[in-house]
Amino acid sequence: MSRLFETYSSDIQMTLAEAKRNLANISASNSVDRTRQIKLVEENLDDSYDLLERLNLELQNVSTSDRTKYNVTLRDYQNTLTQLKEQLTQRIDEQDRNHLFQGSSFGSDADDNLSYTQRQQLLKSNASLERSSDRLRETSRIALETEDIGAGILNDLRSQREQIVNSRNTLLQADGYVDRSIQTLRTMTRRMATNKIISYAIIGVLIILIALVLVSKFY
Repeated sequence: MSRLFETYSSDIQMTLAEAKRNLANISASNSVDRTRQIKLVEENLDDSYDLLERLNLELQNVSTSDRTKYNVTLRDYQNTLTQLKEQLTQRIDEQDRNHLFQGSSFGSDADDNLSYTQRQQLLKSNASLERSSDRLRETSRIALETEDIGAGILNDLRSQREQIVNSRNTLLQADGYVDRSIQTLRTMTRRMATNKIISYAIIGVLIILIALVLVSKFY
């Protein structure tokens, strides 16, 4: 795994831990502090999404054999972000209900203005959460595509390896045929040389016999 991937992984772990702490502080805070804690959690989630995207990009530099293992780690981070987002949405819904009940109990203009401001902040928070959800879905899509590409590359490598092995076996078989052909040619050459010697010997013997016959006729 690359050093940059390790750095991003460590950063997102710390950011997620901070988001969990801020999320736990929301219920124990008053109205103003609760809104501030919600914004802090949103910032933590935004930072986590940024780090998750960087991890997905840096994953391309990880070796193909290790990529599947680190895809599991990325999915764990994505699941944690989804859970934190859902918990934050629940906290915001609870705050909306509390503001609604407070608005019904207290009808002063000051309370109405405070409730309106808080509702505006909550609307902004919901919009930010929607954007974060879109980014999470996009990050998940990229991670799945990366995993599919990695699986395709592995299949291609296996297919190419099989082709190389088959080619090697074919070459070895062809080498065997060539060796046998060379041996056959050498045998044929030796036989041809032997046949020539025998032919020359027969011709020589015939010449001698003819000469002896001629000599016997004249003498």
